[in-house]
Amino acid sequence: MSPNLPTLRIDRIILSTALMLVAACGDDSEPATTDAAESGMMDSGSTGDNADDSTTSDGMSADTTGSMAEPQEYYDGELSAALGVESNEARCSTCHSMDGTLAGFSGKSMQDIAYKESYKGGGADLLGGVNACVTGWMGGTALTADDPEYLALVEFFESISDEASTTPNPIMPEVLADEAEYEATYAGGDAAAGAAKYDASCAICHDAGLTVGMVPAFPKAALSGYTIGRIAQKVRTSGPPPSGGTDASDSTPGPMPFFEPEELSMEDLADIIAHLREGA
Repeated sequence: MSPNLPTLRIDRIILSTALMLVAACGDDSEPATTDAAESGMMDSGSTGDNADDSTTSDGMSADTTGSMAEPQEYYDGELSAALGVESNEARCSTCHSMDGTLAGFSGKSMQDIAYKESYKGGGADLLGGVNACVTGWMGGTALTADDPEYLALVEFFESISDEASTTPNPIMPEVLADEAEYEATYAGGDAAAGAAKYDASCAICHDAGLTVGMVPAFPKAALSGYTIGRIAQKVRTSGPPPSGGTDASDSTPGPMPFFEPEELSMEDLADIIAHLREGA
């Protein structure tokens, strides 16, 4: 993504088109990743930004310095974080597993994601689903269908997806009437049990002060100052979903992704809240 280099954009579009033509012609040659890795050319994502990228003829992503990066770097490496705004530290892997795991993650797994019929509750295609995260959570600039960053992500998603898995993932946030109902629903958790559950689902951001988009995650000590209902409402409806059925407005804005009951059970959330409140 290089807005000050229009000629590079043209080159990238031409190159992306060439890649699609090669794929359409049935080129089944394998990417030459081994030699690149052994020769020290494999980039671990240390550049820290997503500008001036292009795609090589063997399907690898390359920046203008000539260094190489595997498509997975756009899922869990520095190149993933660089899809967001400059300060962003979150990556796709912060919220999404790649092996079907849901526990401990706030989003659906990237396994079998590539061939779904629709995304985000039916309102988006794959590009739209990716951009909802890139722009909404990570504060970055929307990708286009010919961006090398997007093409690399698609390549990675396809490598861990079953073409027969086309049924869309549902979006089912738990939206209760208001903060008071969340308070009643999530009171009485087990603080002792909540310690390990906090470590599994929350520590990755809150203990590290991870910056998501432009906002650092609140430290654990600060969370204890909130009521049971406020914490539960934030966890269940942060960001796009409405925060309550009878609330006048969304009281939980911010870049924190929400956890559906499928990803964090009611018992586990109650225990986490009790653990947090123990320090109040």
